[in-house]
Amino acid sequence: MKEPFRPTGRISVSLLLALCFAVGCSEGGIERSPNDVPIFHGVVDLEIGEIEGEDPYLLTRIESIVEDARGRLIVADLQSHDVRIFGSEGDFLFRFGGQGEGPGELTQPCCLAFGPDGALWVREASRYSVFRLAGAGAEYDRGVRIAHGGVGMVAPVTFDTEGRLVDIGPVTTDDGPVVARFHHAPGGAVDTVPLADPERQATGSTTAERVIGESLVTFYVRQPFGPQWIHAHGPSGVWAEAVTSEYSVTLQHPDGTVSHVEGPQLTGPRLGPSERERARATIARDLRRLGLRNHPSGVPDRKPPLADIFFDRSGRLWVEKTSTEGDEVREADVYAESALVARYRWPRRVSVGSVPWVAESVLYGTTRDSLNVQRVARVRFEPGS
Repeated sequence: MKEPFRPTGRISVSLLLALCFAVGCSEGGIERSPNDVPIFHGVVDLEIGEIEGEDPYLLTRIESIVEDARGRLIVADLQSHDVRIFGSEGDFLFRFGGQGEGPGELTQPCCLAFGPDGALWVREASRYSVFRLAGAGAEYDRGVRIAHGGVGMVAPVTFDTEGRLVDIGPVTTDDGPVVARFHHAPGGAVDTVPLADPERQATGSTTAERVIGESLVTFYVRQPFGPQWIHAHGPSGVWAEAVTSEYSVTLQHPDGTVSHVEGPQLTGPRLGPSERERARATIARDLRRLGLRNHPSGVPDRKPPLADIFFDRSGRLWVEKTSTEGDEVREADVYAESALVARYRWPRRVSVGSVPWVAESVLYGTTRDSLNVQRVARVRFEPGS
């Protein structure tokens, strides 16, 4: 573990943004340009995980990290079927779970979130388990079955304005299969909301047919480094969706209204040498796997301009832009509603993954070294220029 970095000041990000809008966002009646928004730089101040040593620090497949009110780090390890709790300085405190289907046991825990009442929700392969965390242990509270057939799917765990669990997973509609939001109501009723139509969700993929036995089977083949449909789910029921080929994000608000984030029309960076090699290897693997003579797509010249979208704890939307191969920094534009309010930069080696946990001044993600050892990483943000 690295020695924790301690910020030298106690500047409030919220205060800085408030001051910005009060006195600095326009001068002489001229609207502030996107280049003038506050910029925040992130530094890794803590990493947890070892290649050898004490068992609690030997992490295998980290899918989700959250921070509780005490500043403790809660880490879901899918492959070891447990959840581990570390202190704010990275010291191991306790663990719970273990593989099984009984109360308090876990099977492939992937995703964590705190419910409206403060309980910890753990999404597993086919259910949710709810725990009450204490000072030195976790008490199993109850379980909730997943409302769809997406066994083993990794997805954020959120709650709507009524405190209902929002379960993300697949559903079959009259137009085809799509990913949807399943809102759990008391008594077991579930309200299903598709996130987009099947054609949009299948962006960047084409179909290939192959005869297996006596059946004609359809496979979906994705272009390596091609455009794709992405979605994000925030607190209190807000969610968003986009296609990575254009800087245009649709925001769905809890009250049913819709708004849009429209950024600059960016051109994605060119593929680097190793990225081209990976793309060619992916195409060759698809040809072998599916027994195809020709691949439905080739190696693109450029990557899409958007890399990802996700929400932070206060409901702001982060739009991460695609990096050029060799870049050392990731960058995201941050929006409150549809207004650009900040730009955040952090080390490229830190990935937020499929279940982000981000606040105004801290981001949790994972890193991998040259031996493919995965570690928990904490990034601290401070204002910069």
